[in-house]
Amino acid sequence: MPKLHKNGNAFLQRRFPSAVVLNNEITLSEEKGSIVANVWPMVAQDPRSGVMQRAIAIENMGARGELPTVAKLMNKWFEELKGSIYIKIDTVLDPLSQAIDTNQMSYAPRTILYTNKMIVPPDVVFEIFSQENSLIEIVDENKMHKTVFISYGGPDESAAEKTNSSLKSKGVKTWFFPDDADPGAKLHRVMHDGVNEYDRVLLLCSKESLTRPGVLNELEHVLEREAREGGCEILIPVSLDDFVYGDWAPDKHDLASQIRSRVIAKIPIDSDDFEKTIDKVVKVLRK
Repeated sequence: MPKLHKNGNAFLQRRFPSAVVLNNEITLSEEKGSIVANVWPMVAQDPRSGVMQRAIAIENMGARGELPTVAKLMNKWFEELKGSIYIKIDTVLDPLSQAIDTNQMSYAPRTILYTNKMIVPPDVVFEIFSQENSLIEIVDENKMHKTVFISYGGPDESAAEKTNSSLKSKGVKTWFFPDDADPGAKLHRVMHDGVNEYDRVLLLCSKESLTRPGVLNELEHVLEREAREGGCEILIPVSLDDFVYGDWAPDKHDLASQIRSRVIAKIPIDSDDFEKTIDKVVKVLRK
């Protein structure tokens, strides 16, 4: 299942925890047979509200001119999904509500368009769907999470790169030095701006990183920013080894106490549990 489709399903399950989510994959092709785009219609049948929420996952929305076709055909796709399964929900979930089945459920007035990236302006999308008398809500992964500056020492770059790739695949906008630093920019200015402009700072804690002057300097800037902004939580420490818990003794002792006073998640880089830990970080970043 494509990542965008999985993310769209997860979004619907978070919004409608009791819902059964039905989904399908549609391939849009030109007359000559070449594929224009794949889209993923979804219907969340929510017994608590008695409403069915329609959604379509569209990668790089508007990039391939697919939206007019989606607007014309989506109601047909939703009816096919709705008819693919019949569910009757009894009163076990809520004894104070009457039983309901899928034939009795009504559609929510707006259809969710779920995407990883908007290629055309929202006004253009609204106009396309208005021509088919459809109301829509756009959910853009780039705007769903707080942004993150990734702080680490050079020897931990491979771990930082894997962490960055996983966060980006889940819709988080990150700042990662190899990808985002402008050639010729002064290092101290790049780091200062990054830790102050991004919503959160993810600090990779290890013996390699926590002994680097640059990382310690970034850490001081983050703590100053937290104090300046009324004690808000900006720093997210994650550990690659056990150094932060015991052996770390920076010259400025309060740095260690500031980090150890927080919940520190351990990232098992080469373990099957790596994605589970990243999911915890993403949950913290969700707006």
